[in-house]
Amino acid sequence: MRILIVEDEASLARHVATALTEAGHDSETVSDGPAAVAAAERVAFDLILLDVMLPGLDGFEVLRRLRERGISSRVLMLTARGEIQDRVTGLQLGADDYLPKPFAMQELLARVRALGRRYPEAPAQALQVGDLRLHLASQEVRRGERVLDLSSRERALLKVLMREPGRIFTRTELCERVWEREHEYDTKLVEVFIGRLRKKIADPPLIHTVRHLGYTVREP
Repeated sequence: MRILIVEDEASLARHVATALTEAGHDSETVSDGPAAVAAAERVAFDLILLDVMLPGLDGFEVLRRLRERGISSRVLMLTARGEIQDRVTGLQLGADDYLPKPFAMQELLARVRALGRRYPEAPAQALQVGDLRLHLASQEVRRGERVLDLSSRERALLKVLMREPGRIFTRTELCERVWEREHEYDTKLVEVFIGRLRKKIADPPLIHTVRHLGYTVREP
């Protein structure tokens, strides 16, 4: 996932960024409220780790402004202020989760994974990218007029990619979404199944490799 870390304590920000990178995520760090708002407007982050006690604007005000501007990135609040009212305030403003400081890095990564698996069900009857269409009710997949013969796992992988066209998924994230294994998985499986999907979807290609990051689906 693309993750924005908003934390003014430099050593903690570096520690979190290192842990996220090792877990296969792509992160960016800012240290104050105004910079957080500007970064979230510039980049469509999948998740924002947002401290409450920030210079310039506090985390609650940052979150309020993001939601007012229609920025729907998932938000995990990180703060030493662990009182119930602070948690309620954050959730009412649109936060998705709340983790008081000090926290164990293992718990932070677990919450990041959980938030990465939360995405809204598409209200439409089908997912579509270009002339590739996946019917949610029948599970039929078509490229133009041609029906694709996909296995259940190939279809599940394609569905994850098509729910968020243009978003880059890491191999680790795809393993967790499709194979649903928390720790023991082989990311080479993703490469194998991506290769199968590409052959069946054929040209012009819709599934693209983003070097050092992962895979995305988008129109030619």
